Amino acid sequence: ECFQCPPPPAACESIKSFRAEIQSQIENLASSRFLRKVRDGKGQMSDYHTLLSTLFHQTYSGPYTFALAAAHCSWRHERIKEYLLQHAEEERTHWRWVLDDLTSTGYAGPNLRASLPHPTTQAYISFNESTAQRHPFARLAIACVLEGIGAHYGQSEVRQLLGKLGLSPKQATFFVSHGETDKVHAEELFEVISSSDLTDDDWTIMAHTARVAGTLYRSMYDHEGYA
Repeated sequence: ECFQCPPPPAACESIKSFRAEIQSQIENLASSRFLRKVRDGKGQMSDYHTLLSTLFHQTYSGPYTFALAAAHCSWRHERIKEYLLQHAEEERTHWRWVLDDLTSTGYAGPNLRASLPHPTTQAYISFNESTAQRHPFARLAIACVLEGIGAHYGQSEVRQLLGKLGLSPKQATFFVSHGETDKVHAEELFEVISSSDLTDDDWTIMAHTARVAGTLYRSMYDHEGYA
């Protein structure tokens, strides 16, 4: 399957290799500390609150790094440039889902809007900002990793955690909503990327960016807060 990739045929192979890298990063998250606890039936409300708190600043900053990437993106990548801006708008208020889920599950920790990111979150945000300015087209490679993760885990592990904690889907809107929408977004992203004018060097950057993004994102699910 070529995913509507343009000639030459080598571009199809680049897309397939890139897609394989994305899949590898999605699967790699399964062995993270947080998801292991969920699968083992040991997930607690504190783990849920820790994860949401860790992800908050990433979710808050994400749309702005999409917009930053759009501003820096060359018109040679016109379709990517336009999609970056569109995606920024789509993701703009998702951080509110995090706060809503925390409030509805009795979170009594610090005000996240007035706090600083966890070190693992800060590393991920910084990578997003660096990519948006140095290789803005590759900001979509990061998006592919996250949308793929949301689509893959949003219905399975999240449902297990909800059952363990006795929560309703309305108390996990961040994960449940992404589990539903990210499947569509993932395919949209691949279609946009495959129809764009990317060189061999661009594809190398895309794969590297996806690999780093997956590694840094996993660290947010893997830190000492879930011990």
